[in-house]
Amino acid sequence: MASLYAEYDCLITFLSVHQAIAAERKLTAAGIAYAALPTPREISVSCGQCLAFERAHLDEIIDCLTAEKISWSKVFSRNSQRRIYEQIVIERS
Repeated sequence: MASLYAEYDCLITFLSVHQAIAAERKLTAAGIAYAALPTPREISVSCGQCLAFERAHLDEIIDCLTAEKISWSKVFSRNSQRRIYEQIVIERS
């Protein structure tokens, strides 16, 4: 069975759904591809929504959220086939 949005190999989590929605608006306006998904319980129970995206867009997404002062929690690499998530450490300026 194919996994939902299998091409998106990263997830970004938020502390609140308000931040996730604000991020969606800004990423859409910037033309960055992503998918809003339920946050896997394996990685967080804080906010029920996360954004999945291709790792190639990681720096662009972090830059966009930082410029817009949208808080995010953590970034994870994602193997959706095996439900494996590994946190990616991001240096915040």
